[in-house]
Amino acid sequence: MKLNKTKAQWKGNYKLMNIYIISQYLNLDSPGEDRFYSLGREYISRGHNVTVLTIDKTFNLELGNKKIGFVQKNGLNIVAFNVPYDEKMSRWKKMSAYVKFARLAGKQGRQLPAPSVIVASSPPLLAALPAIKLSKYYQAPLVMEIRELWPDAPIERGVINNKLLIKAAHLLEEWVYEKSGYIIAASQDISTALKNRWVERSKIRVIGSEEDHKKVVEGYESVFRQLNVKQ
Repeated sequence: MKLNKTKAQWKGNYKLMNIYIISQYLNLDSPGEDRFYSLGREYISRGHNVTVLTIDKTFNLELGNKKIGFVQKNGLNIVAFNVPYDEKMSRWKKMSAYVKFARLAGKQGRQLPAPSVIVASSPPLLAALPAIKLSKYYQAPLVMEIRELWPDAPIERGVINNKLLIKAAHLLEEWVYEKSGYIIAASQDISTALKNRWVERSKIRVIGSEEDHKKVVEGYESVFRQLNVKQ
């Protein structure tokens, strides 16, 4: 599969899409560039439209009291929310950041052009909330990429230790898997864990974190075709 077709060539034999990417932590810093960022740039080069909903941590827009900022980077439309986040934050401040991002993404997503498909990542699992709501609102398929099992990982680290929160997190996890059209597992171990939780196996596709750009694009290309993503 060639990945460098021109915009005109792709228009002739491929549906142009409007893609939402919902990722609270979008890493643009080399060498650890987020694969959503490289995936988005690939689809922009093919003539598609890509809008990323994330937090302002990477872009430093100096939003002050503003809740939201907009910037274009390499053709991607970036919607950056003013949600402070740092690994040194307390668990409650982190939880507050997750909730705030989910709320702002869900609200702003309804004011953007309708998507053909929505791609979202976990962690954090709460980022799936706006993705599911927008998927229902626009009747657009949802592709959920699981990069770390939530709530398992934060429970093991002691970040979540309240029994009610743990129960709520597991219910949210089940709901996310049920509502996703496809689930991308970032490793074989995650894929196995998902299957052991009775997640529908036909929904799961492994695209490992070590895969190169071409394989990631081909993997998502296959998923979009299986979902019969509309123009």
